[in-house]
Amino acid sequence: MKNALIIDDNAVIREVLRQILMTMDFTRIIDAPNGRLGLQHAIYDQVDVVFLDLELPDIHGISLLSQLKEACTAPVVVITSHSTRENLQQAIQAGAAGFITKPFFGQKIADVLQKLRKRTTNVA
Repeated sequence: MKNALIIDDNAVIREVLRQILMTMDFTRIIDAPNGRLGLQHAIYDQVDVVFLDLELPDIHGISLLSQLKEACTAPVVVITSHSTRENLQQAIQAGAAGFITKPFFGQKIADVLQKLRKRTTNVA
């Protein structure tokens, strides 16, 4: 995995996640502050993983997750500060490949990415 897309309306979260991913040898990190731009990037840019916040200003993350699953093949990891059982279940049902609660640390991101790599290795 070398290319990531971060969809989150919080600039600080986007930057923290960008810094974490840079330490993990991601070479291209695209970010979007809303769902509309995020979906455009998912459609037109080649990304290996998408990090998606559930609370966006223009669309709920679960709705966007469904659209992302139709638009690209990259796994989508949900990142949220609203870690409820309902959000987790909805995210999994909509096709999320991972679920991370805010605040997060580099090790949590690394763990989720490792699981994603194992899944794609086992499938191939």
